Amino acid sequence: MDTHDKIREIKEEYRGYLVKKHPNWSESTLSTHLSDAFFIWNNTVLPGFWKVFVSDESMAEAREAICDFLQNDTKSDKYEERTAAYFKDLTMMKEFFDSEHGGVANRIGSEFDAEEVIYDVCKRFYDKMVSEADALTELSDRVPYFSITSHKMTLNLFGYMVEGRKYTRRASVEATLCFIKNIGRDYGTDKMLNALTATWENIAYYYGKTGNKSNCMRKCCQQLVEKNGFDLSFGEDMFTGIIPTKNNTSALADDDVDSVRYWIYSPGDNACKWDQFYAAGIMGLGWSGIGDLSSFDSKDAMKKKMKETYGEQYSYKNAAHATWQFANEIKPGDIIFVKKGMHKVIGRGIVTGEYQYRPELQDEDYEYGHVRTVDWTHKGEWEHPGQAVMKALTDITPYTDYVEKLNALFADETEDVEEVETTYPPYNVDKFLEEVYMDITDYNTLVGLIRTKKNVILQGAPGVGKTFVAKRLAYSMMGQKDQDRVMLVQFHQSYTYEDFIEGFRPTSAGSGFEIKKGSFYNFCKKAGEDLENEYFFIIDEINRGNLSKIFGELFMLIENDKRGNSLQLLYSDEKFNVPSNVYIIGMMNTADRSLAMLDYALRRRFAFYTMNPGFNSDGFRAYKTKLASSKMDKLIACVESLNSVIAADDSLGEGFCVGHSYFCNIEDATDAVLSNIVEYELVPLLKEYWFDEPIKVKDWTNNLRSAIK
Repeated sequence: MDTHDKIREIKEEYRGYLVKKHPNWSESTLSTHLSDAFFIWNNTVLPGFWKVFVSDESMAEAREAICDFLQNDTKSDKYEERTAAYFKDLTMMKEFFDSEHGGVANRIGSEFDAEEVIYDVCKRFYDKMVSEADALTELSDRVPYFSITSHKMTLNLFGYMVEGRKYTRRASVEATLCFIKNIGRDYGTDKMLNALTATWENIAYYYGKTGNKSNCMRKCCQQLVEKNGFDLSFGEDMFTGIIPTKNNTSALADDDVDSVRYWIYSPGDNACKWDQFYAAGIMGLGWSGIGDLSSFDSKDAMKKKMKETYGEQYSYKNAAHATWQFANEIKPGDIIFVKKGMHKVIGRGIVTGEYQYRPELQDEDYEYGHVRTVDWTHKGEWEHPGQAVMKALTDITPYTDYVEKLNALFADETEDVEEVETTYPPYNVDKFLEEVYMDITDYNTLVGLIRTKKNVILQGAPGVGKTFVAKRLAYSMMGQKDQDRVMLVQFHQSYTYEDFIEGFRPTSAGSGFEIKKGSFYNFCKKAGEDLENEYFFIIDEINRGNLSKIFGELFMLIENDKRGNSLQLLYSDEKFNVPSNVYIIGMMNTADRSLAMLDYALRRRFAFYTMNPGFNSDGFRAYKTKLASSKMDKLIACVESLNSVIAADDSLGEGFCVGHSYFCNIEDATDAVLSNIVEYELVPLLKEYWFDEPIKVKDWTNNLRSAIK
């Protein structure tokens, strides 16, 4: 059982404890207390969670850390009040561990001291006291809730830390600090500085990829730096000059989710290096002449070096793309399919190590100094499904049908090797309220509706953030950004029952037709195999599809009290049910006048939640304050006046008000930025609203333009 499974198990046990002690609590109140009890875990406020409940001293440290986090990291004005609330729930949870189990260590078991166990094994492996095989066997026996792949990555990470080498895969804060401290104890301060330097590089790398500043990790590392007098800083200045490549405020909300990727790869020309790479447990790439790939900060820099080294006659576009991906985008846990030519698949493996530059591995015929370690799980020969791409390395993750066909080649053999541990970023109600301009009362109401009704439609005017909210709402209810339990589809006029549930489709060979399962069918089957966890099916533009045809016989099955009941499907004669752990979130614009109202039979099966502009929410006011733009403030005030007029208009109403998302994700409210919002977003909207009242359009256009002069 991994940590996340343990958390889920204890949450359910603790929920039962709270229900027994507080039988009058509502579901909403219960959910709030559960979330608050796991506040430290969800927000990585401290390096570790279980040890918080050991003693009164550790509880006092936790309280201090929570207060510091709320005051400095979240900039909460009510940090003292919120600290008291969170600490009260921590205290209740300590009482649970003490009264029900005689202490937290008795309940957690071997995981309680897992970091020390892992360190001990990694040290003996690094010191060549045990072989890799023996180390992995011991780790599997003593820390069984992590996969072999995870243990391999940990062994590699330990070596990187001792030697002060940059690593890109990260362990938990608690495990990282355990490694750093013990390396200092066992190997001396020089090696401790190496470990801190490697961790510094990891934090900077992670920030560049996700925008996450790893605040808890940095604080703990800075304390070690100051205690030992090292010339190293983990302050905000460490991010100077680093521009995150991903924007974690995207509407889909999963840019920072670390998911498994799939690659197809050729080990040399016509797979000439396959036997050698398989035996060595590595994958290699050419272009060694340009040196260590980790020294380049862009593909363009790689191309420039290739031209200098190998000649100016080629563009090196594909080569630089491959070397960049090999060094920066492939990560431990990714799946590699090995090809030979265009028609053969000859192997499969799981990446276990970070990028290494090892020019000593190149021979007289080939340059293969760029290396990653791989656990090769299969070696043989299979017919390639279709024709393989020509490039030496290709990310095939987006091509889901292709990946499915390649996985099917190994379907009978992958049962024991497919387990790749994925750690998802935590996400809770506080993070939701930080990103979504909604009050806690509205949030609790919305969550209560979803849990009670199972099916909810978010409706509102353009720009109130319906799409932005949907996934974040699901993640907040799950407690983490587990994208495997969330699916987003968009309805349109051509979307059908066959797309949604099942229907006949031409075979790949073109020899006839076969029944293909649709998105909702597959999602429900997946959820049905994991009833302990919640799953969220999100439908954008739900009112744009022909809902009667799309849902078909599911009209009845999606009802809360009908969940788990089966009906026979139209095409396959199969019994099908919608599991109780599936929640449906639909979204619709109330301002879309071209669309008819929803089918009444469907309407009564959904709860409808109206989202209004969030200009007056605490989050949006804090956002305005941070921008510190008087012109922005005037423009918002003008839009609020405009909304009053729109709401009072008999032909429009509140469902047509201008939403706050038009003004979100602005880093610098320059004149150009604000002018673009007015001229190219708001004015066209007014022309659509009041197409038959040009004077009103003109007046309000002038008002908006005047606000930013």
